[in-house]
Amino acid sequence: MTHVQAEDGTEIFVRDMGEGDPIVFLHGWPLSHRMFEYQYHYLLDEGFRCIGIDHRGYGESDKPYGDYSYDRFADDLKAVLDELDVDGVTLAGFSMGGGIATHYMNRHDEAHVDKLALLAAASPCLTKKSDFPEGLDEEELNPLIEGARTDRAAMNAEFGQMLFHTEQSDEMMEWLWSLGMDASGLATAASAETFRDADLRPDMDGITVPTKIYHGVHDEITPFEITAEVLEDGIENAELVRFENSGHGLVADETEKLNEELAEFAG
Repeated sequence: MTHVQAEDGTEIFVRDMGEGDPIVFLHGWPLSHRMFEYQYHYLLDEGFRCIGIDHRGYGESDKPYGDYSYDRFADDLKAVLDELDVDGVTLAGFSMGGGIATHYMNRHDEAHVDKLALLAAASPCLTKKSDFPEGLDEEELNPLIEGARTDRAAMNAEFGQMLFHTEQSDEMMEWLWSLGMDASGLATAASAETFRDADLRPDMDGITVPTKIYHGVHDEITPFEITAEVLEDGIENAELVRFENSGHGLVADETEKLNEELAEFAG
């Protein structure tokens, strides 16, 4: 475990485990790298190196006031990969982490990355634009931002109930809630504004590496039709893998399938 200093001095927490082909994990909103616990168990046993990063504002990283844009998150990731001096990476981004991964690939010319895995990605565009009428209304995401500002504990609990298609234990839900409460309230609100407003469609043209898109067909947060299918059409070397029994939280809805898919793709 270590911290890497971003260009503005923010300390980014990195958990680096194992040896072998590297997989770098980018967590979703409003969690931390620990959300991938049940991927780490499997992939470490399969001989992979697993690198989990806490985005600024989350987990064990610094939680500054200020910029929580996709530019900033992508630049933080570049600082980490440069410092670790790691190449041949499979970059695995979940939800907001998928948006960060999409933007990183174009902004930093795919540096260090040989393969891209997008897991229930909040990418490329969630809300309606003049040329994207199929997107969500902003009003559907605004309660997350308002909740982060007024009653973050309740908002995190309500958001957790939206994550899964299969039943999860009360203890699992409490654990995920605790990960969300470890985040900065300022970061939680600001980065929700980022993924609400972002349009990453231009970034798709900059992605040339083999890409797998893993997405639950019952996803209520990043709906399959406006994210997964758009990514498949927009990324040159992309293949879409449907998770028929998953909502947004495919890491827990279909853990075994996801783990096996990641191992096969990254190997």
